Amino acid sequence: MKNKIIILSLLLLNGPLAWGATWEHDDQWKVNHRAEFIKEYLDEFCFYQEPSLIYRAIKDVLLRMPVKDFLNVTNRRRPVLFTEFYVDGTARFASSSEFIVNPGDPPCCKEGFTLVKLGMSLGLARTPGPIEGVVAHELAHRVLDSIRKGNVNCDAERAANALIKKWGFRKEFKEASQLFGQKKGDPPGCQEVRHEK
Repeated sequence: MKNKIIILSLLLLNGPLAWGATWEHDDQWKVNHRAEFIKEYLDEFCFYQEPSLIYRAIKDVLLRMPVKDFLNVTNRRRPVLFTEFYVDGTARFASSSEFIVNPGDPPCCKEGFTLVKLGMSLGLARTPGPIEGVVAHELAHRVLDSIRKGNVNCDAERAANALIKKWGFRKEFKEASQLFGQKKGDPPGCQEVRHEK
């Protein structure tokens, strides 16, 4: 009897990197390309849907992040779930999202999951760049295992910022800092350490 597991494999086809995912019932769950895999993943694990700018930013970050880290955050044994977080209206007090497992879905969450709560105020961005900076930062915490290691301090914030810059999100980090970062009069928060050159 076959075990119901997802097997992710990298295939090199004419230069571009393609993704393959199979499951016990190939006709029910099959993916051939990274972009298609991401769409399937987000259909299952993301509150936001197209054409949302927040959805687009999440998708763009998953497309651009390094392969090893991409496989980490999309691992079904410990997936990242993207949900909304309200700061106004009655939903600021409480809201709920349902995680539904359908018949025939591959198993997931055997090792827990990471919940990324994205504020609806991210919609203040007119382009996906600043939102990508925020999403990449939160995914960096997952890759670094900040919470599991009990590292929830300014050093963890700086480490996440450094990692997303290494991934190539320097511009998006700057845009996010300018649009969503600490403003004059806000309570003190973590500050980037500036190194003199």
